[in-house]
Amino acid sequence: MLTTKPFSMRKSQGFTLMEMVIALVILGIISLAIGSYLQFGAEGYVSTVSRDRVQSQARFALEKMTREIRHAAPNSLASTGSCISFYPIYYAGFTLGNTRTMSVELVPIIGTAEQWQTISSSDKLALAAGLGNSAEYAEQPFKINRVDAGPDGNGTVLVNVTAPLENRSPANRAYAYGLPVSFCLEANVLRRKFGNSSVVIAEQVSGFDVAVNGKGLENNSMVHINLAFQDGRTGERFSYEHTVQVINVL
Repeated sequence: MLTTKPFSMRKSQGFTLMEMVIALVILGIISLAIGSYLQFGAEGYVSTVSRDRVQSQARFALEKMTREIRHAAPNSLASTGSCISFYPIYYAGFTLGNTRTMSVELVPIIGTAEQWQTISSSDKLALAAGLGNSAEYAEQPFKINRVDAGPDGNGTVLVNVTAPLENRSPANRAYAYGLPVSFCLEANVLRRKFGNSSVVIAEQVSGFDVAVNGKGLENNSMVHINLAFQDGRTGERFSYEHTVQVINVL
């Protein structure tokens, strides 16, 4: 005789409405915490990148101005408010003999004799010997006509000028220089100007003050630069104080 065992049905299980609501609330809190953490990290990263960009511009601007100002023609620096200008040196040398002539013999110390001879007749180049200030550089009438090799192939050059040089350098130095270069702050943008060109050096600049002390053989001229930046994103302000010594003397 066959007997049948009772069949036990498995009781079905599930979530109550209250349990689902609690789970959703907890999940929402966790998601909000994770989102806030990620947002904080992203904002911190963006702020760091913005801050580093401003500081990189400051380093570049100071390095650029330092390199050029250090090789300015002696006594050619002039500062007016938020702008500094000077005459850049192309070549330099020591004069031999009488400089009050139409053809001055030089021993090149910056630029080889061959490079000196590549100077062509141009209003961008002139011979400076013992000029006293930037105004005299601007008014210097002694333009270079041509440059020839020195006598007997001794490595010197003969610089033919339009008129005899009246000034004399105490150290017998002479400089071939070009059009003035200036660094100026215009509407929070620091620009380098040369002739008709204007190049942006740095942005977000909130202050640019320049002072020039000394000249010639006194202390080779000291240029004091105060440069300030305002980070447009974080609102942070960065100030830099830098001093440049002009190495060229009369």
